[in-house]
Amino acid sequence: MRRVPAPAVPIFAALMGSVSVFAPGTNAAHVAYLIGFSGVVLCAWLGLRTISGPSKGAFRLVTAALTVWLAGDILYDLMDRFAGPLGDVSPSDLLWLAGYPLLMAAMVKLVRLRAPGRLRDGLLDAAAMTTVVAWLFWQFLILPAAEAQDLSPGMVVGALYPFGDVMFFAGTAILVFAPGATRGSARYLVSALILTIIGDVSISLLPVLFENLSRSGQADRFDGLLLLANSLLAAAIVRQDAAKVAEPDRGVASQRLHPARVVFLGIALVVLPTVTGLHSFGTLLSRVSLLVSIALLTTFILMRFVFVVREQERMKIALAHRAEHDQLTGLANRTTLHSQLELELLRASGFGPLVLYLDLDGFKQINDRYGHAAGDLILVEFARRLTSTIRPADTAARFGGDEFVVLTTAVHDEADAGRLADRLRALADEPVAWRGETLRFGVSVGLAAWGPLERPNADGLFAAADAAMYAEKTARKPATADQT
Repeated sequence: MRRVPAPAVPIFAALMGSVSVFAPGTNAAHVAYLIGFSGVVLCAWLGLRTISGPSKGAFRLVTAALTVWLAGDILYDLMDRFAGPLGDVSPSDLLWLAGYPLLMAAMVKLVRLRAPGRLRDGLLDAAAMTTVVAWLFWQFLILPAAEAQDLSPGMVVGALYPFGDVMFFAGTAILVFAPGATRGSARYLVSALILTIIGDVSISLLPVLFENLSRSGQADRFDGLLLLANSLLAAAIVRQDAAKVAEPDRGVASQRLHPARVVFLGIALVVLPTVTGLHSFGTLLSRVSLLVSIALLTTFILMRFVFVVREQERMKIALAHRAEHDQLTGLANRTTLHSQLELELLRASGFGPLVLYLDLDGFKQINDRYGHAAGDLILVEFARRLTSTIRPADTAARFGGDEFVVLTTAVHDEADAGRLADRLRALADEPVAWRGETLRFGVSVGLAAWGPLERPNADGLFAAADAAMYAEKTARKPATADQT
């Protein structure tokens, strides 16, 4: 089935909505709005049929939100025509309000798909901004209306719409702050949510500030803006690459802190104290709401700070470990063992410390015949056996390639050293299984202790152990990698 070009949907909506801008409150404007909205919803359903994969569930929720909003408009017109003028509350309000949680759920589902396991920071940033926006709606839209009239169904329903706008804002913030690039369909979704917030706030606030807008029907001009916003939601579904908006983005750039997040969090921190200094809070309810909002905002910011500090600590520990250990086997590296041996030499006495230089026999043949993956398996398995054999106080290191070194201070004479060397040679007695093959290898061991030598330094000990290992290797029959 041929797709409708995504840009064509908002263009069509802009044409239909322009009637509301130039002839607000007229029958022509209302008919054009309904035609435009119906076309937008139809495009959304047609686009939904071409989407496959896990993102379809999220876009189904977006389409459902558009559908219930259109159903609310049609139901309102029918009831107004056949039942006469409606009051402040009608069954259409249930449909209009139902669209908010549907769209919010769609945004959360998309973000969970595109950033699995990486939502915490984005959710905290979004919660901080949403707290401020929710308080502004409460303080300047809901609370004045509630204080100006008695509690009534109309007042309660009217208060739910600003909360729906807060949900819109939360969905926008989560989508923007979560990891992943905001492009393609995501850009359409963010633009739609922003336009919807602007339109809803304008419809709610401007008639209060300018009474002539309400009496003259000029507020109907914003119907075109809402229609354009809804068309952007449909355009996000119609796009050919709509499913990609939910694909995980694991690039390095997506994990960086975008400057916009810093700006938004800075605004969130500035708004509450600024408004507090410029606005008087005469009622107990307004003061309590301010304190609650400040407490929530402070909690979210502190949690964000704590998580950032902990993440930095984990990164420092990981970097320190990487600098001191071999990445393949997890053993200490040459630099770490060299430093440790120099420290042991400062307090050396008697026979030790003892250095044992190990080289795997037949390792090159395994690499040549079975590939580097088999060679890596041999190295990892030998490192595991080596770690489980030596004492916790001893240190095993990989010097590179198939060369390993053990540093111990628990050996007191040559007999002890010989027994330890025999245990290390026995680590290669058991072959290693790999992809149905049996890989055999051997170990040549060279020893060098501090006591028998002429007070060597660390490099001298390593060199002496390496020479002893090489002498043993050349004296033995060359090892081969056998297959059984």
